[in-house]
Amino acid sequence: MMNTRWVGILGAGYCVPPHVRANDDPIFAHLKRTRNTQGIVERDLFTGLKERRYLREDEHIEPLMIEAARQALAQAEVPASSIERLYGYATVSPYLTPNALYAVHKELHLSPHTLVVPINSEFSNFLLSLIHAWEAILAGHCTYALIVCGTNWTHYMDYTQGHALSIGDGAGAVVVGPGNHFMPLDYATQTVSNQYGAMTMNVHASTRNGKWSVPVDRQNVPIPTYEITQEEGIHSFLTAGMEGPPVLVQRLLHKHGLTGQDIALISHQASRLMLDYWTQCLQPREYLETLERFGNMTLATCPVNLAYYFQSIAANYLVMVAVGVGFHQTAMLLKR
Repeated sequence: MMNTRWVGILGAGYCVPPHVRANDDPIFAHLKRTRNTQGIVERDLFTGLKERRYLREDEHIEPLMIEAARQALAQAEVPASSIERLYGYATVSPYLTPNALYAVHKELHLSPHTLVVPINSEFSNFLLSLIHAWEAILAGHCTYALIVCGTNWTHYMDYTQGHALSIGDGAGAVVVGPGNHFMPLDYATQTVSNQYGAMTMNVHASTRNGKWSVPVDRQNVPIPTYEITQEEGIHSFLTAGMEGPPVLVQRLLHKHGLTGQDIALISHQASRLMLDYWTQCLQPREYLETLERFGNMTLATCPVNLAYYFQSIAANYLVMVAVGVGFHQTAMLLKR
Protein backbone atom coordinates (compact mmCIF):
# COMPACT_ATOMS: atom_id res chain seq x y z
CA MET A 1 0.00 0.00 0.00
CA MET A 2 1.29 3.45 -0.94
CA ASN A 3 2.22 5.75 1.94
CA THR A 4 -0.36 8.55 2.39
CA ARG A 5 2.30 11.24 2.29
CA TRP A 6 2.89 10.59 -1.40
CA VAL A 7 -0.67 11.17 -2.60
CA GLY A 8 -1.55 14.75 -3.48
CA ILE A 9 -3.30 17.16 -5.81
CA LEU A 10 -0.84 17.73 -8.64
CA GLY A 11 -2.69 20.34 -10.68
CA ALA A 12 -5.94 22.29 -10.79
CA GLY A 13 -7.95 24.20 -13.39
CA TYR A 14 -11.21 26.08 -13.71
CA CYS A 15 -13.38 27.66 -16.37
CA VAL A 16 -16.38 29.96 -16.02
CA PRO A 17 -18.59 31.49 -18.73
CA PRO A 18 -17.74 34.99 -19.97
CA HIS A 19 -21.28 36.26 -19.42
CA VAL A 20 -21.82 38.23 -16.20
CA ARG A 21 -25.16 38.67 -14.44
CA ALA A 22 -25.34 41.45 -11.84
CA ASN A 23 -27.93 41.94 -9.10
CA ASP A 24 -29.95 44.37 -11.24
CA ASP A 25 -30.43 41.85 -14.05
CA PRO A 26 -34.09 41.80 -15.18
CA ILE A 27 -34.22 38.04 -14.58
CA PHE A 28 -34.42 38.77 -10.83
CA ALA A 29 -37.34 41.20 -11.15
CA HIS A 30 -39.95 38.64 -10.09
CA LEU A 31 -38.28 37.23 -6.97
CA LYS A 32 -40.99 36.61 -4.37
CA ARG A 33 -41.02 38.52 -1.07
CA THR A 34 -43.51 36.27 0.71
CA ARG A 35 -42.76 35.17 4.27
CA ASN A 36 -42.99 31.61 5.55
CA THR A 37 -44.66 30.70 8.83
CA GLN A 38 -41.50 31.74 10.72
CA GLY A 39 -41.65 35.16 9.06
CA ILE A 40 -38.58 34.53 6.88
CA VAL A 41 -38.31 35.83 3.32
CA GLU A 42 -36.16 33.34 1.41
CA ARG A 43 -34.55 36.01 -0.73
CA ASP A 44 -33.17 37.69 2.41
CA LEU A 45 -31.06 34.62 3.23
CA PHE A 46 -28.99 34.98 0.05
CA THR A 47 -26.84 38.04 0.72
CA GLY A 48 -23.47 39.34 -0.43
CA LEU A 49 -23.88 38.66 -4.14
CA LYS A 50 -22.59 41.10 -6.77
CA GLU A 51 -21.93 39.05 -9.92
CA ARG A 52 -22.32 35.50 -11.12
CA ARG A 53 -21.41 33.85 -14.43
CA TYR A 54 -23.99 32.17 -16.62
CA LEU A 55 -24.28 30.07 -19.76
CA ARG A 56 -26.60 31.28 -22.47
CA GLU A 57 -29.50 29.08 -23.56
CA ASP A 58 -27.57 27.60 -26.49
CA GLU A 59 -24.39 26.95 -24.43
CA HIS A 60 -23.45 23.79 -22.54
CA ILE A 61 -21.40 22.92 -19.48
CA GLU A 62 -19.23 20.23 -21.11
CA PRO A 63 -16.81 22.66 -22.87
CA LEU A 64 -16.12 24.38 -19.53
CA MET A 65 -15.43 21.01 -17.87
CA ILE A 66 -13.09 20.00 -20.68
CA GLU A 67 -11.15 23.27 -20.49
CA ALA A 68 -10.82 23.02 -16.69
CA ALA A 69 -9.56 19.44 -17.06
CA ARG A 70 -6.99 20.43 -19.69
CA GLN A 71 -5.66 23.16 -17.41
CA ALA A 72 -5.36 20.69 -14.52
CA LEU A 73 -3.56 18.12 -16.68
CA ALA A 74 -1.16 20.76 -18.02
CA GLN A 75 -0.34 22.09 -14.56
CA ALA A 76 0.18 18.56 -13.23
CA GLU A 77 2.30 17.68 -16.27
CA VAL A 78 0.35 14.44 -16.56
CA PRO A 79 -0.73 13.30 -20.05
CA ALA A 80 -4.35 12.38 -20.58
CA SER A 81 -3.20 8.87 -21.53
CA SER A 82 -2.01 8.32 -17.93
CA ILE A 83 -5.42 8.94 -16.33
CA GLU A 84 -6.86 5.66 -15.03
CA ARG A 85 -9.88 7.03 -13.14
CA LEU A 86 -12.24 9.88 -14.08
CA TYR A 87 -14.44 11.04 -11.20
CA GLY A 88 -16.87 13.94 -10.92
CA TYR A 89 -20.23 15.03 -12.25
CA ALA A 90 -22.00 17.29 -14.73
CA THR A 91 -25.23 18.80 -13.48
CA VAL A 92 -27.70 19.12 -15.01
CA SER A 93 -26.65 16.59 -17.64
CA PRO A 94 -28.49 16.45 -21.00
CA TYR A 95 -29.72 12.95 -20.13
CA LEU A 96 -30.96 11.44 -16.90
CA THR A 97 -28.32 8.83 -17.72
CA PRO A 98 -25.56 8.63 -18.84
CA ASN A 99 -23.96 11.60 -17.18
CA ALA A 100 -22.08 14.05 -19.40
CA LEU A 101 -18.87 13.01 -17.63
CA TYR A 102 -18.66 10.43 -20.43
CA ALA A 103 -18.62 13.26 -22.99
CA VAL A 104 -15.70 14.77 -21.06
CA HIS A 105 -13.91 11.42 -21.30
CA LYS A 106 -14.50 11.40 -25.06
CA GLU A 107 -13.30 14.96 -25.74
CA LEU A 108 -10.18 14.57 -23.59
CA HIS A 109 -9.29 11.38 -25.51
CA LEU A 110 -8.83 9.43 -22.31
CA SER A 111 -8.00 5.77 -22.55
CA PRO A 112 -10.88 3.35 -23.19
CA HIS A 113 -9.60 1.58 -20.07
CA THR A 114 -10.16 4.67 -17.89
CA LEU A 115 -12.83 3.93 -15.30
CA VAL A 116 -15.50 6.66 -15.39
CA VAL A 117 -17.23 7.21 -12.03
CA PRO A 118 -20.03 9.83 -11.93
CA ILE A 119 -20.65 10.89 -8.32
CA ASN A 120 -24.26 12.09 -7.87
CA SER A 121 -24.16 13.80 -4.46
CA GLU A 122 -24.86 17.50 -4.98
CA PHE A 123 -23.12 19.56 -3.67
CA SER A 124 -20.31 17.41 -2.24
CA ASN A 125 -19.52 15.68 -5.55
CA PHE A 126 -15.99 17.04 -5.67
CA LEU A 127 -15.04 16.07 -2.12
CA LEU A 128 -16.53 12.59 -2.45
CA SER A 129 -14.67 12.20 -5.75
CA LEU A 130 -11.44 13.26 -4.05
CA ILE A 131 -12.00 10.74 -1.26
CA HIS A 132 -12.60 7.94 -3.79
CA ALA A 133 -9.56 8.92 -5.88
CA TRP A 134 -7.35 9.08 -2.78
CA GLU A 135 -8.52 5.67 -1.58
CA ALA A 136 -8.10 4.09 -5.03
CA ILE A 137 -4.51 5.33 -5.28
CA LEU A 138 -3.71 4.21 -1.72
CA ALA A 139 -5.12 0.78 -2.54
CA GLY A 140 -2.79 0.53 -5.54
CA HIS A 141 -5.63 0.32 -8.06
CA CYS A 142 -4.53 3.38 -10.05
CA THR A 143 -1.74 5.95 -10.18
CA TYR A 144 -3.43 9.05 -11.59
CA ALA A 145 -7.05 10.18 -11.26
CA LEU A 146 -8.79 13.17 -12.80
CA ILE A 147 -11.75 14.85 -11.09
CA VAL A 148 -14.01 17.20 -13.07
CA CYS A 149 -17.19 18.88 -11.78
CA GLY A 150 -19.40 21.30 -13.69
CA THR A 151 -22.70 23.08 -13.12
CA ASN A 152 -25.17 24.81 -15.43
CA TRP A 153 -27.82 25.41 -12.81
CA THR A 154 -28.65 28.91 -14.08
CA HIS A 155 -30.65 27.01 -16.74
CA TYR A 156 -32.61 25.17 -14.05
CA MET A 157 -33.80 27.87 -11.67
CA ASP A 158 -37.28 29.15 -10.91
CA TYR A 159 -36.50 32.86 -10.95
CA THR A 160 -39.39 33.68 -8.65
CA GLN A 161 -37.59 31.85 -5.82
CA GLY A 162 -35.11 33.67 -3.56
CA HIS A 163 -32.30 31.13 -3.85
CA ALA A 164 -32.11 31.74 -7.61
CA LEU A 165 -30.39 35.04 -6.81
CA SER A 166 -27.16 33.26 -5.84
CA ILE A 167 -26.64 30.72 -8.63
CA GLY A 168 -23.74 30.84 -11.09
CA ASP A 169 -22.27 28.39 -13.61
CA GLY A 170 -18.73 27.04 -13.78
CA ALA A 171 -16.44 24.02 -13.81
CA GLY A 172 -13.34 22.95 -11.90
CA ALA A 173 -10.90 20.04 -12.12
CA VAL A 174 -7.91 18.53 -10.34
CA VAL A 175 -5.39 15.75 -11.02
CA VAL A 176 -4.62 13.44 -8.10
CA GLY A 177 -1.54 11.22 -7.98
CA PRO A 178 1.86 10.57 -6.37
CA GLY A 179 3.03 13.82 -4.83
CA ASN A 180 3.45 15.81 -1.62
CA HIS A 181 1.37 18.91 -2.44
CA PHE A 182 -2.16 19.22 -1.02
CA MET A 183 -2.07 15.73 0.45
CA PRO A 184 -5.41 14.38 1.79
CA LEU A 185 -5.09 13.52 5.48
CA ASP A 186 -8.60 12.85 6.74
CA TYR A 187 -12.27 13.62 6.28
CA ALA A 188 -15.48 13.80 8.28
CA THR A 189 -19.06 13.55 7.13
CA GLN A 190 -22.58 13.79 8.50
CA THR A 191 -25.86 12.68 6.97
CA VAL A 192 -29.08 14.30 8.20
CA SER A 193 -31.46 12.14 6.22
CA ASN A 194 -34.57 13.23 8.13
CA GLN A 195 -34.30 16.38 5.96
CA TYR A 196 -34.57 14.35 2.75
CA GLY A 197 -36.85 16.21 0.34
CA ALA A 198 -36.28 19.67 1.79
CA MET A 199 -34.15 20.63 -1.24
CA THR A 200 -34.74 18.94 -4.60
CA MET A 201 -34.16 19.19 -8.33
CA ASN A 202 -37.45 18.16 -9.92
CA VAL A 203 -40.19 19.31 -12.28
CA HIS A 204 -42.06 21.85 -10.16
CA ALA A 205 -45.15 23.85 -11.03
CA SER A 206 -45.02 27.55 -10.10
CA THR A 207 -47.54 30.37 -10.02
CA ARG A 208 -47.25 33.91 -11.33
CA ASN A 209 -50.13 36.39 -11.43
CA GLY A 210 -52.46 33.64 -10.29
CA LYS A 211 -51.56 31.26 -13.12
CA TRP A 212 -49.84 27.90 -12.63
CA SER A 213 -47.24 26.73 -15.12
CA VAL A 214 -44.48 24.18 -15.59
CA PRO A 215 -41.23 25.38 -17.25
CA VAL A 216 -40.57 23.81 -20.64
CA ASP A 217 -37.71 23.88 -23.14
CA ARG A 218 -37.90 24.84 -26.81
CA GLN A 219 -39.32 21.42 -27.65
CA ASN A 220 -42.06 21.96 -25.03
CA VAL A 221 -40.54 19.30 -22.78
CA PRO A 222 -40.84 19.99 -19.02
CA ILE A 223 -37.51 20.89 -17.43
CA PRO A 224 -36.56 20.45 -13.76
CA THR A 225 -35.92 23.34 -11.40
CA TYR A 226 -34.26 23.49 -8.01
CA GLU A 227 -36.54 24.04 -5.03
CA ILE A 228 -35.93 24.85 -1.38
CA THR A 229 -39.24 24.26 0.36
CA GLN A 230 -40.49 27.26 2.33
CA GLU A 231 -40.68 25.40 5.63
CA GLU A 232 -38.41 22.34 5.73
CA GLY A 233 -35.93 23.73 3.20
CA ILE A 234 -35.42 27.06 4.91
CA HIS A 235 -35.23 25.29 8.28
CA SER A 236 -32.55 22.98 6.81
CA PHE A 237 -30.60 25.99 5.49
CA LEU A 238 -30.64 27.72 8.88
CA THR A 239 -29.86 24.64 11.01
CA ALA A 240 -27.94 21.77 9.41
CA GLY A 241 -26.71 23.98 6.53
CA MET A 242 -25.58 26.92 8.66
CA GLU A 243 -24.53 25.30 11.92
CA GLY A 244 -23.40 21.83 10.83
CA PRO A 245 -20.24 22.59 8.78
CA PRO A 246 -18.32 24.51 11.47
CA VAL A 247 -19.03 21.76 14.02
CA LEU A 248 -17.84 19.16 11.51
CA VAL A 249 -14.67 21.12 10.71
CA GLN A 250 -13.90 21.80 14.38
CA ARG A 251 -14.18 18.09 15.12
CA LEU A 252 -11.76 17.32 12.29
CA LEU A 253 -9.28 20.00 13.41
CA HIS A 254 -9.43 18.89 17.04
CA LYS A 255 -8.67 15.31 16.00
CA HIS A 256 -5.40 16.51 14.41
CA GLY A 257 -4.45 19.10 17.04
CA LEU A 258 -5.15 22.06 14.75
CA THR A 259 -7.07 25.34 15.01
CA GLY A 260 -8.60 27.70 12.48
CA GLN A 261 -5.36 29.68 12.39
CA ASP A 262 -3.61 26.67 10.86
CA ILE A 263 -5.90 26.41 7.84
CA ALA A 264 -7.06 27.93 4.62
CA LEU A 265 -10.79 27.29 4.21
CA ILE A 266 -12.75 26.63 1.03
CA SER A 267 -16.47 26.09 1.48
CA HIS A 268 -19.87 26.02 -0.12
CA GLN A 269 -20.71 29.67 -0.83
CA ALA A 270 -24.44 30.27 -1.04
CA SER A 271 -24.62 33.48 0.99
CA ARG A 272 -22.53 36.06 2.84
CA LEU A 273 -24.73 35.32 5.83
CA MET A 274 -23.41 31.77 5.80
CA LEU A 275 -19.76 32.69 5.16
CA ASP A 276 -19.72 35.32 7.92
CA TYR A 277 -21.11 32.83 10.41
CA TRP A 278 -18.53 30.19 9.45
CA THR A 279 -15.75 32.78 9.70
CA GLN A 280 -16.90 33.71 13.20
CA CYS A 281 -17.01 30.06 14.27
CA LEU A 282 -13.75 28.84 12.70
CA GLN A 283 -11.51 31.94 12.44
CA PRO A 284 -9.49 30.50 9.52
CA ARG A 285 -6.15 32.03 8.62
CA GLU A 286 -7.42 32.36 5.04
CA TYR A 287 -10.95 32.11 3.68
CA LEU A 288 -10.66 31.36 -0.03
CA GLU A 289 -13.99 32.36 -1.53
CA THR A 290 -15.30 34.05 -4.68
CA LEU A 291 -18.91 34.76 -3.70
CA GLU A 292 -19.03 38.33 -5.02
CA ARG A 293 -17.41 37.39 -8.33
CA PHE A 294 -18.82 33.95 -9.18
CA GLY A 295 -21.79 33.41 -6.85
CA ASN A 296 -22.91 29.96 -5.76
CA MET A 297 -21.50 27.43 -8.23
CA THR A 298 -23.04 24.52 -6.27
CA LEU A 299 -20.90 21.39 -6.86
CA ALA A 300 -18.20 23.36 -8.76
CA THR A 301 -17.49 25.86 -5.97
CA CYS A 302 -14.76 23.86 -4.20
CA PRO A 303 -12.76 22.86 -7.30
CA VAL A 304 -13.11 26.30 -8.91
CA ASN A 305 -11.93 28.11 -5.77
CA LEU A 306 -9.12 25.62 -5.24
CA ALA A 307 -7.88 26.24 -8.79
CA TYR A 308 -8.42 30.01 -8.47
CA TYR A 309 -6.18 30.20 -5.37
CA PHE A 310 -4.00 27.13 -6.03
CA GLN A 311 -0.69 29.00 -6.38
CA SER A 312 -1.24 31.51 -3.57
CA ILE A 313 -2.42 29.51 -0.53
CA ALA A 314 -0.12 30.27 2.41
CA ALA A 315 -1.55 28.19 5.28
CA ASN A 316 0.05 24.82 6.00
CA TYR A 317 -3.29 23.04 5.89
CA LEU A 318 -6.38 23.29 3.71
CA VAL A 319 -9.91 22.39 4.72
CA MET A 320 -12.68 22.06 2.16
CA VAL A 321 -16.26 21.68 3.34
CA ALA A 322 -19.42 21.11 1.32
CA VAL A 323 -23.09 20.87 2.18
CA GLY A 324 -25.60 19.10 0.02
CA VAL A 325 -29.14 18.05 -0.57
CA GLY A 326 -30.11 14.83 1.08
CA PHE A 327 -29.15 16.44 3.59
CA HIS A 328 -25.42 15.89 4.12
CA GLN A 329 -22.13 17.63 4.89
CA THR A 330 -18.54 16.61 4.18
CA ALA A 331 -15.26 18.19 5.29
CA MET A 332 -11.77 17.22 4.14
CA LEU A 333 -8.36 18.09 5.60
CA LEU A 334 -5.29 18.35 3.36
CA LYS A 335 -1.62 19.19 4.03
CA ARG A 336 -0.23 21.84 1.70
